[in-house]
Amino acid sequence: MSSPTTRAAESPGSSHVNPRAYWVFLSALVMLAWIFAGITTSKYGAGVASDSVKYLGVAQSLLEGKGLVNHLGTPLLSWPPLYSITLAGISAVTGWKVFVSGWYLNVFLNGLNLFMSGVIFFRIFRGNLLYAYLSSIFVLTALSSLRIHATISSDPMYLMLTLGFLLALHGYIQNRSIRAFAWMVVLSALAPMQRYVGMALAVTAVIVFFVENRKSLRIFLRDSLILGVISVLPIGWWLIIRNVMTYGTLFGTGESITDVTKNIMLALTKMLHWFVPYHPLLMPVITRPWIPLGILAVILLLINKRENWRAWLQDMREPSAYPTLVHGFVYFSAVAATIVTKDHLDLTSDRYYVIMLVPAAVLIFITFHALIRPHLKLPPRRVDLALIVVFALSSVYPVLALDKYLKSALEIGEPTNYNYYNSSEFRDTEVVAAMIELAKQHPGALFYSNYVDAAWFHTGNPVALLPFADNVDTGWPHDNPGFIVWFEPNEFKHYLSPEEIGKFAHLELLHQSDSGRIYYVRSR
Repeated sequence: MSSPTTRAAESPGSSHVNPRAYWVFLSALVMLAWIFAGITTSKYGAGVASDSVKYLGVAQSLLEGKGLVNHLGTPLLSWPPLYSITLAGISAVTGWKVFVSGWYLNVFLNGLNLFMSGVIFFRIFRGNLLYAYLSSIFVLTALSSLRIHATISSDPMYLMLTLGFLLALHGYIQNRSIRAFAWMVVLSALAPMQRYVGMALAVTAVIVFFVENRKSLRIFLRDSLILGVISVLPIGWWLIIRNVMTYGTLFGTGESITDVTKNIMLALTKMLHWFVPYHPLLMPVITRPWIPLGILAVILLLINKRENWRAWLQDMREPSAYPTLVHGFVYFSAVAATIVTKDHLDLTSDRYYVIMLVPAAVLIFITFHALIRPHLKLPPRRVDLALIVVFALSSVYPVLALDKYLKSALEIGEPTNYNYYNSSEFRDTEVVAAMIELAKQHPGALFYSNYVDAAWFHTGNPVALLPFADNVDTGWPHDNPGFIVWFEPNEFKHYLSPEEIGKFAHLELLHQSDSGRIYYVRSR
């Protein structure tokens, strides 16, 4: 049996696949990816979460010459600055608002990231391009991928850096290209400045350097040292010089609990959701991912002999394949070891695992090729046809979920729970309409709110936090009069309500509706 990574002429069932046709097909998928993202964001633009507002706020502050501070005037500490810097740079060149820059950038990256994924699949599965075709469709129809590209978030750009790194890594392995090595160094330095977990790229590079140069310790140490030092310098400056020495904190957050075992189970559950719905009958199994994965492992162990497993390991060790799989393992481990568990409990939030779509597809088709295909006593073309049929059946749920998602997006805007502030739930309310009109009448006026991120996003005016429940400052708001926008229902119980604020400040009711109230506030 030949490897799926060998030349097409040597791979059974693959000689009828035209490589040129693959590029035409991939280009068509890229166009579909842009269309899907365009449909999703056509009503109101990209989805906006609380984190999105902070990225946008920092970008706006950069444009205004205020530095790396968010819309509340506090320094950026919890995240690296590259995404906000990029948005500010695009806006400075184009004149777009930072929201539009983030929206257009992520829509563009939806197609670019699919294309780069397809190139990786082509290089890995050049011996049987059918696997590359199906893997590319798998990424296109993955709702997780579309959702992050339809939201203002740093994940699409981080995915682009990761895929670019893997492509450069392939060039390094193939011919020790200096240009490829330079790209690896640059991308390894940029990735941690996009997301802290980006150090996974440097770790992956060092592992690959060892595998490829294990007979030459000098080359291994040279390449590892160059890449390692340059990769650490930017993020080291950000964390140590800027955060710790300037602000006295590493990430700007307090103590948090990371339960690695629980994180792994949650991650596997979310990845299984790529293939099956969260149906009540399936939840007892999906939320215990070791059950289906364990059953699958036992079946594969029972039906395969030692030579099958040797072939599987050989395919996994192919120079075109193993770097992607190594990075998938390193990244998955890094996320499991670092993510705050309480922020990971929502089973519909799988943005961290979109990075795993490509290595997951590679692992699935290598496993099929080495451990399942040999047992199918059929001509190669019929095996390919059977695979297409099975893939089509397994795609029913993702395609139906995608269809439902797109239809909902046309009605209410980006419809997932990532989008807190830019769907009809917020935009079509009376209180938001009144707030926007008030901001037009009073440009530059200060807005206080229990949903301060929403107030800034929809008005662009300066915003500030309301007094907390333990407030003892009866002179608030001192010399900072403004407007209080109180959204209903209120989930943030740590803020004082307008009724409580009215005990020590002067309030004038300007608007009242089911969706909230607006007051003019000044100190007594």
